[in-house]
Amino acid sequence: GRGAARGQCSLGLVAHARSSTRVLVRRFLGRQKRADRFRTGAMVFENAQDRKDTWLMDEDEVKITYETFEKAQNCGTAIIKKEDHTVGNLVRQQLLNYSDVRFAAYQIPHPLDHRLFVRVQTADESVTPMSALVRSLEDLSDEVGHINEQFEEKLQEKNQSTDPFA
Repeated sequence: GRGAARGQCSLGLVAHARSSTRVLVRRFLGRQKRADRFRTGAMVFENAQDRKDTWLMDEDEVKITYETFEKAQNCGTAIIKKEDHTVGNLVRQQLLNYSDVRFAAYQIPHPLDHRLFVRVQTADESVTPMSALVRSLEDLSDEVGHINEQFEEKLQEKNQSTDPFA
């Protein structure tokens, strides 16, 4: 009795192993064919977004909109279109440098959705969240202008220098 059960069991395992091997071979060959398509460039993404749509504004498009956040006092959300984590982190950090800003954070809802949500809460009603946001954008613009001026000065010094390695 036991030998027959073992024989049947081992035959069953062999049959299962053969079918599993066939499945693995088919999967491997399928992957090879897909890999060849990637290498030859035959795969085309027809639903990919045009790159300029990620940063170029339309003529009738509004860059920034503002919505008050009713669940908290002195809180609002600015929605900035066609911006990414670079601008979001800069604005958030600049807002957090102000003593009258209690909370500042940003969120990008989805990598294919090119909107930046910046939520700002101020400490009291004397400063509105939108005025704090405008002030932070103006300060960042001044800082970038200052960096640009310093760069231009150093570039002129380098161009006027006779030593090419100065």
